[in-house]
Amino acid sequence: MLLLVQLDISQAEMALFDEYEARVLALLGSHGAKLVERLRSTDQATEVHLVHFPDASAFEAYRADPVRVGLQQLWLECGASSTLTEVRRVGET
Repeated sequence: MLLLVQLDISQAEMALFDEYEARVLALLGSHGAKLVERLRSTDQATEVHLVHFPDASAFEAYRADPVRVGLQQLWLECGASSTLTEVRRVGET
């Protein structure tokens, strides 16, 4: 399962955003997931992640991880927003 995470960080408090990101991205491995790519626009307004999860249940376990859930207030305070899209490599079914 590949997920494209698009983050609007144009209004974010970057110190809080970077702290949140560091802490939640560190949880990926414990759910069998891998950050494939992490890119930030040159204007610092957008960040994009490509994340691989073994399956939907691993993704749901990551979302329900107590550490991640405990970081929700930090996410809200940082002022960023995100959208998730399940994607696939072109040419793969």
